[in-house]
Amino acid sequence: MKRSVSLFCTGLLIPLTLNSLQTQAEDEVGRQIWIDVNPRWYTTDNLKVTGEFGIRQDLNVQKWTRYVIKPAFAYSLVDGLDIGAGLGVHYTDNIAIEGVELDDHLAITPFQGLNYVHRVTDKWKINGYFRVEEKFDYDTSNWESLFSVRLRLRIRAMYEFAAYQKGRYYRLTLSWEGFRTASGVDGLITDRSKVTLGLERSYSHNQKGRVELSVQRQSLGLVSGDSTYDYSDIYLRLRYYPSWGEVARNRFRHSD
Repeated sequence: MKRSVSLFCTGLLIPLTLNSLQTQAEDEVGRQIWIDVNPRWYTTDNLKVTGEFGIRQDLNVQKWTRYVIKPAFAYSLVDGLDIGAGLGVHYTDNIAIEGVELDDHLAITPFQGLNYVHRVTDKWKINGYFRVEEKFDYDTSNWESLFSVRLRLRIRAMYEFAAYQKGRYYRLTLSWEGFRTASGVDGLITDRSKVTLGLERSYSHNQKGRVELSVQRQSLGLVSGDSTYDYSDIYLRLRYYPSWGEVARNRFRHSD
């Protein structure tokens, strides 16, 4: 039974990946590199505090850099199921599209999410994550803002196997994530969907690292929505996870 569920979930994700890769190949593809530090602090048996400190650099467009700060927390309801909330702050510096300079933007995004991880076998896990985001997007030249509510759903398969060092592991991940603007105006660029392939490695002293390659579908258009076109970005993302607190790991071991 467990093997059947595992094969079904993997079979569901692979067509989504292939479809996204085939579609993005038909359009112009952007390239970005993301570098993140993601600290985690397990404060009690069912509570952890997390963070994201990152920088995103576009390799195709001149003068495009985004800085990200995202503190959050998660509360474990039962083993494998937790709820959480946080606040994202994104500052995009010197946007330039087709040679036209646009104003810098500051986005403030409170979010709330529900995360569930099911262990299919000793090696396989399936993860579902649903998140609601309220986005306040400010043009820093005049501080006019747009407001939107966005829904995000991620489905992820994880396969874990032992590393050559005792007590360490490798983890392969494959995920699909969909985005939908529920209300308001999302701005100039709207996310549509994302497929990510990742490789994770655990280290000593409660640390791990992850390399991810993502293909993300987006739409670029006027705020009025009169004209838009779809395009794709490829992201190479390097992530480092330091963590503190040993006792509470047991409640979050499935979702980490």
